Amino acid sequence: MSGSSKSSNYSPVLIAFISLSVFIFIILQYTEFSNDKKEKDIRAELDEVLISKKSQLEKALYSRIYYTKGVAAYITINPQIDAAIFDNLANELIKDDTVISTMSISPSCIISAIYPMKGHESAIGLNLLEHPERKKIVEKTIQTKNTFIAGPVELIEGGVAFISYTPVFLKHGSDSTSFWGMTDIVIMKDKLFNEIKLTNKDDKYVYALKGIDGTGVSGKAFWGDENIFSNNPVKVEVLLPTGTWVFAAMPIEGWGDYIDNTEAMIIFLYISAFIISMLIFLLSRAMIKLRINERELTALFGSMQDIVIQINSKGEYIKIASANQKLLFKPKDELLNKSLYEIFDKEKADFFMDAVTRCLSTKKLVEIEYPLIIDSKEFWFNARLSYLSEDAVVYVAYDNTYKKRAEDKLIESEKKMQELNRTKDKFFSIIAHDLKNPFITIIGFSDLLITEYYDFTDEEKIHYLQEMKKSAHLSHNLLQNLLQWSRSQTGHLEFIPCPISLYALVSENIQLLGKSADKKGVKLSTDISNELIVFADEDMLNTILRNLISNAIKFSSKEDTITISAFETNDSVGIDIADTGTGMEQSRVESLFKLEETKSTAGTDSESGTGLGLLICKEFVEKHNGKISVTSQLGKGTTFRITLPKKS
Repeated sequence: MSGSSKSSNYSPVLIAFISLSVFIFIILQYTEFSNDKKEKDIRAELDEVLISKKSQLEKALYSRIYYTKGVAAYITINPQIDAAIFDNLANELIKDDTVISTMSISPSCIISAIYPMKGHESAIGLNLLEHPERKKIVEKTIQTKNTFIAGPVELIEGGVAFISYTPVFLKHGSDSTSFWGMTDIVIMKDKLFNEIKLTNKDDKYVYALKGIDGTGVSGKAFWGDENIFSNNPVKVEVLLPTGTWVFAAMPIEGWGDYIDNTEAMIIFLYISAFIISMLIFLLSRAMIKLRINERELTALFGSMQDIVIQINSKGEYIKIASANQKLLFKPKDELLNKSLYEIFDKEKADFFMDAVTRCLSTKKLVEIEYPLIIDSKEFWFNARLSYLSEDAVVYVAYDNTYKKRAEDKLIESEKKMQELNRTKDKFFSIIAHDLKNPFITIIGFSDLLITEYYDFTDEEKIHYLQEMKKSAHLSHNLLQNLLQWSRSQTGHLEFIPCPISLYALVSENIQLLGKSADKKGVKLSTDISNELIVFADEDMLNTILRNLISNAIKFSSKEDTITISAFETNDSVGIDIADTGTGMEQSRVESLFKLEETKSTAGTDSESGTGLGLLICKEFVEKHNGKISVTSQLGKGTTFRITLPKKS
């Protein structure tokens, strides 16, 4: 009897000792868990910061790189480019860009022109293939036929910069090409970083970049503290045309122990653990059994940050942890003892049941990813199914929505960037094509007048000068349209709407363009009330009307008529510019406002155009939240309709 009593007394002591040990373990795990969680949160936050800064850096870099691609595109159709033409072209591209130091061209890798010339005269005649620091980079650029960003390098004139090299290859037929030379641009490192407000340290983090000459993770650090890379930093890749940089960051204080608890709190937890252990010692056998069951549940549903569910082989919910019930598809009471097929549609239930079956059959971990609509909101989950027994699996899922959306945004951003790059390439191609013919005419006739001046009659000389003037006007119109287009695309065009008399504005344009119409025998008329007021930006609306009326004159012949009319509804003002000219086929109408299909068409008197006027009209109309539409019939004429909303 005494032995039985002794055994009975030992049991509560043993349970109390084990309980105390468990509480101590939980306290230690809690501090470790708190540390890990905060570090994960900081890494997630830092990852977002790096992605944002990386996007800004890539955008700032590529916006400059495309200057050299634009020059390269121009050279492919004008290989005889001289220093004067290049100086004008470079001036238009980079004159207002404070980040760019110089731009140059190098036929056969020998620098022949540089902009700006002042202060860089000594660079003329430099052979890039004989320069010890540039030879390897230039050879690699020629070999790969890709743009290459070198540096950062120290410049002779002072400062540190990146140099973007773009090779130029001339096409001969459909398959063969020949190397023309190089075009490069010098981008000042500090000015580039200052433009996007990129610093190597802020209130919370320190940053660094590595990968000189695009060598990525294997390259050397060139900005920030290189020791960051040896301290388990958060990293993202900065994508270059050839190669990468690695952008890294870490907290200023390093990856220390992120313990939120104070020393007093820890002492309190240990005292509480001891008191609870003493209470357990005094509990009866029934309370001991309850504690054992409670520990079993704690072991089963220990992950309080996730959804923890026990599912049997029939797909029925057996147990559900009490944590994170807001992420359950339905309330806990509506799920327990219900089958997956009673909760979800067949397709979704089959998806989950397949994962359960695979886990039970292989006895291995199964991972799945899926979306769910909960309370009209879309969530993305990652789940792990672990084998528990022959008839059950433990299903642990966590909310991955935030990361998924970040990934989707990044993918969408890359798609938009790629589309923007393709649009810019096409745009530069259009500009290069439309600039070519006027300059050929001007250069050709000027050469004739210079070399054979005394062989021509005065009438022939005047004819050639008139043709040169037409080509100069065409080039001027193209540059004007290009300036307006670029200002609208970059947001530098002011938009100041105000009340305007439509009749007066149309009358001004008719007076301005009347001589052109009279010369072709085309009649201009209006049907607009003197009282009609539109709320619009006067400069933009003036540009729209001038382009559309000029376009109508261009495609009209003798005795054709052009009518400008207007109408008013409850919420909008409509303007029609209708002509009885040549008209268009439907396929041409559908491509009028598409940049990738933009092309100039000769008028009824062989007038040339830039191909950009209608794009500018569409851009300006949409700036007013308006619409522009076209109806046309080949041989019968065309009507452009502009609809502008009234001021609210």
